[in-house]
Amino acid sequence: MHKRLNKACKFFPCHAGLEDCTFCYCPFYPCLDEKKGGFIFSTRRKKDIWSCKSCNWIHKIKIVEDAFALMRKNKLRIRSSKNSKAGIILLGHGSRLKKANADLNKTVLAVRKKTGMDAIVPAYLQLCQPDLEKSIKDLIANGHRTVIIVPFFLFNGNHVTRDIPHIIAKEKEKYPKVNFLYTKNLGEDTRISDIVSDITEEATQNGNTF
Repeated sequence: MHKRLNKACKFFPCHAGLEDCTFCYCPFYPCLDEKKGGFIFSTRRKKDIWSCKSCNWIHKIKIVEDAFALMRKNKLRIRSSKNSKAGIILLGHGSRLKKANADLNKTVLAVRKKTGMDAIVPAYLQLCQPDLEKSIKDLIANGHRTVIIVPFFLFNGNHVTRDIPHIIAKEKEKYPKVNFLYTKNLGEDTRISDIVSDITEEATQNGNTF
């Protein structure tokens, strides 16, 4: 075992007795174990949040190695489970600007890395390829019998409530043996407010100006 320390981090060392920086953010947060942390009031978020500032449990080498062992074991289980037959489509609006569309591809790669699943592909509603129909066809051709469509849209407008469901309905007619799942759009998730809070605070701290 060896120490993996990120001494370039501006917060280093963030915990007393720090041995390993692999998990900068604890994957078990919030553990709700009162021996490791407790609730404090956040003046920024105006609510109680779980604080583990005094806990260095996830930063111990032995704990990190054990966590890696569990991840490797569970990854094998995921691959052999029914979930491995599911294909995921991140559906964006699409733009004539290639750079704008490239951002969705970056997200696809990030989600693949986070989940350990390879069957995660992009699609675009208009203006560029692949479109939703093409991505659905490709996943089914590769043996996926569950297709999960995630609308990469902030607002619950006509595209989310009308256009996309219309396309999915037509695809269900073409592939009656395939299970289609349509998730909520990004803007409906309450965690979007945390993202806005974080990036505005970061801009304020860095003194970003236009």
